[in-house]
Amino acid sequence: MTNTKTIVRNAGWSSVENVINLVVALFTSIAIARTLGPSKNGYIVYISYIASVVSNLGGLGLPSTTRKYMAEYIGMGDRGTARYIYLRTLLLQIGLATVATGGLLCWVLGDAHADYKLASALLVLSIWPGMVTGISAQANVAMEDMAANVPGSAISSVVYFLAIAATVVLKWGVVGVGLALFLMRSVDFLVRQFPTMRRVLSWETTHINPPGLHKRMMTFAGHSVIGMLLGMIVWERCEVLLLKNLCADIRQVAFYSVAFSMSNELLMGATIFGAATGATIFAQYGRDKSKLPEMSASIFRYLFLLSIPLHFIFSALAVPLLLLLFGHLYAGAAVVATLAPLLCLPKAFLSPANNILQSHERQIIVNTATVIAGVVDVGVAWALIPAYGAVGACIGSGAAQLTAVGLMWAAGIRLYKIRLPWRMIAKVTLISVVAALTAHFVAANLAPLWAVVCGGSASLIVLISLMYLLRVLEPMDGERLRNVARMLPKLLAAPADRAISLLVRTDYAGGLPADLHE
Repeated sequence: MTNTKTIVRNAGWSSVENVINLVVALFTSIAIARTLGPSKNGYIVYISYIASVVSNLGGLGLPSTTRKYMAEYIGMGDRGTARYIYLRTLLLQIGLATVATGGLLCWVLGDAHADYKLASALLVLSIWPGMVTGISAQANVAMEDMAANVPGSAISSVVYFLAIAATVVLKWGVVGVGLALFLMRSVDFLVRQFPTMRRVLSWETTHINPPGLHKRMMTFAGHSVIGMLLGMIVWERCEVLLLKNLCADIRQVAFYSVAFSMSNELLMGATIFGAATGATIFAQYGRDKSKLPEMSASIFRYLFLLSIPLHFIFSALAVPLLLLLFGHLYAGAAVVATLAPLLCLPKAFLSPANNILQSHERQIIVNTATVIAGVVDVGVAWALIPAYGAVGACIGSGAAQLTAVGLMWAAGIRLYKIRLPWRMIAKVTLISVVAALTAHFVAANLAPLWAVVCGGSASLIVLISLMYLLRVLEPMDGERLRNVARMLPKLLAAPADRAISLLVRTDYAGGLPADLHE
């Protein structure tokens, strides 16, 4: 199977998983925000963030290490060593999860506000299954089998949705929110863990245990946990801590979280594509790493086509959408909701730069870029939060993301001679700006629902028309997009194919490039 077909297949399964998560997250976040209100919601966000930090750091980078080295040895045809890697990292993760959960549980039982103690304890207990499940989830990614992650994600999301619905109806409040998260992660663990373990245990037990493997893994894991710690500052809302301590209004935490969550959902497409291509990048390193630079440039191209129009248009419609979904209690988040889609945009381009550097074990570059970005984040947020609250936090986050992603891509371009499609970048940026301005002016004087419907429709018409007039898509895009169209139901496949044929350039003289390399 070619890399393009593997990526399309994995992107399809990852799409199923992420769409389910998106729908559930959308409805449950709205229900929680409306039920608890900004003040209670702000406190729950704060405790959840602390639990997330402990969960991620407590794993010492083991899930990413599992993915990297299992993919590498599977790519070389050595499943025995891949099995050995899985079992060793799983056992170590179980021990770390137990220590992390126990330590944080002691903290929250002693220091949490009395009204939130039980809810906080449930949030902390959810750390254990979440951490352990991470090893099997990344093992499935290493096998380039994203379909294996879908059942656990789907079933646990349904359980979470039902638990939040019960919380709203029965008025369980913050305790219901904590219980829902605990149940979701426990069910995900049960459904995902055992099939993956059974599959890996069926592989041959003999392994070559290459010289230096243990040292490479420990070095990689060490760099990963440093990168994760730094990444918490740049990518995972460290501004929540600064808001809680530098701003007297706890509602600002909720305003920032709501705006951040809305914008983060825009990254779903980039996340799906990044996860699918990331698995292939690590496997390709084991097969033939000389093809990675051109593959990375192609990945960047499609991320740009996907992300830039979406984020620009969403920014123009963010305020009516915020009021429509969360109500006027969250009107104070209007400015940050408008800025967040643009300021979180750099994160869409993180995955390919990070993956190509990690595949070559150049994590020192990733970590250095993240250190610099972290200083920018904390410095900007610290200066702006006391006066501007959630808006200052959002600006700090955006500045940090732009710094980190810019430095990583600059390093990748220099080290591996990656050539980006600058002409296409200019065209898509211009088209996106025009489409966003159209959405803004159409929606300006309408009620929230009609603003979203009419503004969104007008912007899409402008976007598609300009994509056609400026001939942004080339024949290589047509071939790859048709691979995606073939995965659609027959009712949708034919119209999709006609739309692709209409939008694709026919005057391209350079011929078709390799299929993201075989």
